[in-house]
Amino acid sequence: MTFADIRESAYMAFDTVRSNKLRSSLTILGVSVGVITIVFMVSIIQGLNKAFAAQIESLGSNTIWATKFDPSIGHQPTSEEIHRKELTIEDADAIRREAPSIVGVSPFYRKINETARYGDKQSDTPILIGVTSYHEFTTSSYVARGRYVTDLDVEQRTNVAVLGQDLVKALYGTEDPIGKELKIAGRVFSVVGVMEPLGSILGQSRDNTIYIPITTFEKYYPDIEFPEIISAIIVRPVSRAYVKSAIDEMTDILRRQRRVPQGAPNNFGISSQDALLDVYNQLTGATYLVLTAISCVALMIGGIGVMNIMLVSVTERTKEIGLRKAVGATRTNILSQFLIEAVVLTAIGGLLGLLVGELFSVLMNKYSPLPAYVPAWAIGVGIGISAGVGIIFGLWPAWKAARMDPIESLRWE
Repeated sequence: MTFADIRESAYMAFDTVRSNKLRSSLTILGVSVGVITIVFMVSIIQGLNKAFAAQIESLGSNTIWATKFDPSIGHQPTSEEIHRKELTIEDADAIRREAPSIVGVSPFYRKINETARYGDKQSDTPILIGVTSYHEFTTSSYVARGRYVTDLDVEQRTNVAVLGQDLVKALYGTEDPIGKELKIAGRVFSVVGVMEPLGSILGQSRDNTIYIPITTFEKYYPDIEFPEIISAIIVRPVSRAYVKSAIDEMTDILRRQRRVPQGAPNNFGISSQDALLDVYNQLTGATYLVLTAISCVALMIGGIGVMNIMLVSVTERTKEIGLRKAVGATRTNILSQFLIEAVVLTAIGGLLGLLVGELFSVLMNKYSPLPAYVPAWAIGVGIGISAGVGIIFGLWPAWKAARMDPIESLRWE
């Protein structure tokens, strides 16, 4: 076929679509629903992936975490993991001394839902974290006003606290909290700093937090019991290129520190941003498969509608097909005419589906807590799939039209 033949077939296809508006609209609607389903599915999954990646990144650039639990997302710790020895400040000091790929090491303890009180105002939901002076640099989380926990605070086990933004608003309002008294579980602390806004991670605010010296935490909470209190070590490698070597060095050091026998599995877990993202992507992969299957069903329904409408169109235009063949049209001309007509219908449906899907994602971002994001490749996939549906489901009607006998077609009434 020449380009002129294809152009002529395209013009005829558009004329047919315009002259059968209702029938064409119903066909376009069926394809649009399928494409909307695909775009909506992709926007939700990609939005969640993007939000999760941003939240992991907010924990600190290329940070690595070590805990006594095996690394996972959504995994309930086993009894063996719960009864493992906690990671200690000595473990963190060993990593700091012996790991050349690491520039920052910060052990910490965390206790959820502690009580904080100032005057007649009280909050029962703050997260209490015991930290060292290295925590600020290691996690890239800095104070906005005042100062952070210092080495002297850790050494002297002083009762000083650094507050997150949410807690400042809840307890102090517009009053400057620095230098003021704060009671944590009835114990008096002095507020020395206020953190910059840190956002949230996995739906949990990082601004509803109190930071105290790690030794002060040990003084008041000598018994670390999971899940009320957890201990961990955060590590910052020299750069992203050193993440793997940093993990290898940490593994060797912690195995020696915790006296793990040669050949025995680790009694601790190490996770990096990339590892957490890989696990998360594996978990969302199953969701992708389910939603892809739903989208395929919707597209198949739309494709069946296209085939049905095209078969009706072939039957109605039998005489027209006979006339075209009588004046010299080849089977290829007839085939391309009906095939292009099917592709035009589905392409229009695909474009409308993309527009509606994009509108849904914008509205979801604006009015719902679920993030939505439509990547550029999803637009190309939507258009390609809609055109593919036209080719696949329009091929049989087009082939049927191309094989019609011209004499029998001319006698059709």
